[in-house]
Amino acid sequence: MSVLPAALGEISEGYAAGVPYSPLYDDLYHAAVGAWAQARHVFMAGNGLPERWQGRTRFVILETGFGLGNNFLATWAAWRADPQRCDHLVFMSIEKHPLRREDLARVHGLSRQDGGEAATEPLGQPARDLTHEPTREAVVDLNKMSEADRAARLELAKQLVDAWPALTPGMHSLHFDLDEARNGPGQEHPQRISLMLGLGDVADLLPRLIASVDAFYLDGFAPAKNPQMWDEGMLSRLNRLAAPGSTVATWSCARPVRDALTTAGFEVERIQGFAYKPHMLRAVYKPRFTPPLQAGGWQPEPKQEADRHAIIIGAGLAGCAAARALCLEGWRVTLIDQHEAPAMEGSGNPGGMFHSVLHAQDGIHARAHRAAAMATWRLASRWIKEGLLAGQVDGLLRLDGKTTPKQAQDWLTRQALPPDHVQWLDQAQAQAVSGLPVDSAGWLFYQGGWVHPAGMARLMLQSVEGLTRHGQPLLQGVWGQAVGSIQQTEQGDWQVCHHGKVLASAPTLVVCSAMQSAALLDGLPAEQAVHPLPLSAVRGQISQMPLNAHAGFKRTLLPVAGSGYVLALPGGSLLCGATTQHHDADPSVREADHRHNLRQAARLGAVPAWPETAALPAQLQGRTAWRATTPDRLPLVGALPWNQARLASAQTSAQSARRLDQVRLIPRQRGERGGLYALTGLGSRGITWSCLAAELLAHWVTGAPCPVEADLRDALDPARFLVRQVTRGGHAQ
Repeated sequence: MSVLPAALGEISEGYAAGVPYSPLYDDLYHAAVGAWAQARHVFMAGNGLPERWQGRTRFVILETGFGLGNNFLATWAAWRADPQRCDHLVFMSIEKHPLRREDLARVHGLSRQDGGEAATEPLGQPARDLTHEPTREAVVDLNKMSEADRAARLELAKQLVDAWPALTPGMHSLHFDLDEARNGPGQEHPQRISLMLGLGDVADLLPRLIASVDAFYLDGFAPAKNPQMWDEGMLSRLNRLAAPGSTVATWSCARPVRDALTTAGFEVERIQGFAYKPHMLRAVYKPRFTPPLQAGGWQPEPKQEADRHAIIIGAGLAGCAAARALCLEGWRVTLIDQHEAPAMEGSGNPGGMFHSVLHAQDGIHARAHRAAAMATWRLASRWIKEGLLAGQVDGLLRLDGKTTPKQAQDWLTRQALPPDHVQWLDQAQAQAVSGLPVDSAGWLFYQGGWVHPAGMARLMLQSVEGLTRHGQPLLQGVWGQAVGSIQQTEQGDWQVCHHGKVLASAPTLVVCSAMQSAALLDGLPAEQAVHPLPLSAVRGQISQMPLNAHAGFKRTLLPVAGSGYVLALPGGSLLCGATTQHHDADPSVREADHRHNLRQAARLGAVPAWPETAALPAQLQGRTAWRATTPDRLPLVGALPWNQARLASAQTSAQSARRLDQVRLIPRQRGERGGLYALTGLGSRGITWSCLAAELLAHWVTGAPCPVEADLRDALDPARFLVRQVTRGGHAQ
């Protein structure tokens, strides 16, 4: 799946003069009488908005063509203006040909001066025209608007342009109005709007979305111009995503569209159209049959508000990110840790890196790491820009002495990855951007860098500490309490205990305590037993050295990774590492490991070659911690599956054998009130994974739309190892 940015044209004469135009599809982006007017009449009124979202905890919209973003902006403005708005509006949209950032700014009337920061110019690329001025249509359209609408469009468009991602394929979750998530006067519930932007062909992405959609905006170029967007087979399967009572609105009354919606279980009617179109379609989902939910698939959040309460064990980056994600969904969270503060174990290093990866085939690992790194970058860059977090987010260099320039260019071309996301640098370019005498070429990842992990963990908690529901804080911390056991009561509540004392009780429990997670789960009784977590403890030691400790030490301009890594910390020191040691429980900081790290830093060009630094190990500071890793180096995120014995027993007692060859079919330790979940196994990439993994966990727990495609969700599902065992053995026994 690749993404081709849109070529933006303009009609020069006639009734549509100035309206944005697609040369590829030979069609207008919207009606000549005004994009926002069309959005309000066709898509909002056609779906009964804003009335239908009022009083709701969450409302989900799915649009089949993002285009210029006018439908999103008009909907956002209406949500903001509605005092009875839902707590969380999720706007999902798919776009095969997204606009470049500067074009997006122009079509919404923003100049370079007021349209937000320009994208980083890729190294060695010809400069793009970033002195953009508004399009003629944007100026005319703004002049037609009321003063309030004009101000709203400019303000919201600027936020959208500032948040616009590098145009990489897949899902991008952009969150807005986060400051308004804090309680305002008379407002109790956390509120925000999320744009889940899927970049790619709708035929590829739509089948891989997991969500319960309340309203569909069927938009796109005319069926005669872009038939793939209106494919009858694809539209007939919208019922897979439709919530009970879901609605559809579209300006197209084409017979194949009506037939497809009817096949999908919608009752379709033609109503008054917009502008020069006499009719439009409105439809309501009224299926004759609703298929049962899959055991490991999407599940709705608990019906009773009192049950929307989760305990999280472990306050490292994983646990703090999970707490933040659940609180932003309006859930109460009890966060428990054995230490008196967050991030005291593996997340306690003074610095840590995050970045994407690139493979010859853009497979699961590459796609998952890219999505994760970009999610972390979005949050970290905001906090660093605001001066709240120590770190650097203007790029990371990963050396690669094996890939040839021809291979690198072939990968970039085949995968259509944009140069403002990743570039191949030759050795001279790599030396220039890093400031180090590196000995090879490499990859420059623009959405990469380093952060202070403990600082990020603290900010994750601080960002939701002010949230309340019914006057009670959503987040409660229980510090300095080691969890000895967990148990589930007959009523379905999970209890977390310390020496027989119940520390907390809630319908949902999330284990985020790295290696301790496996030990806690192993203690469950047979009737609650889950499949063992395949975690391994890998020891790692880092080394920290003042730049003035040796005349040959060099300050790197950005983080550099390869065989090991090196980054420059505030205050004038280098951080390098790290060792990778299996079956090693020694907590001490060892000189031998300092020597290992110095040799790695020397290969990266930051320190002189050994033995010139042989006298330094005794003078260096260091830290030792353990990473919880999985066999496939991907995290474990989701509801925990039954173990083999329970599956075998269920197979024996069932009238017909269950299919157990797919993760979404595996029974889980969860029910209508809550369940048992894990977010662990982040390995050495805790910073990279934490933000995306937490959003994915929130999807599992609360029923929010999935932030990644279904195959990526499956790849992180804790049941994947059980499925591999079952399929190898043929049966669960």
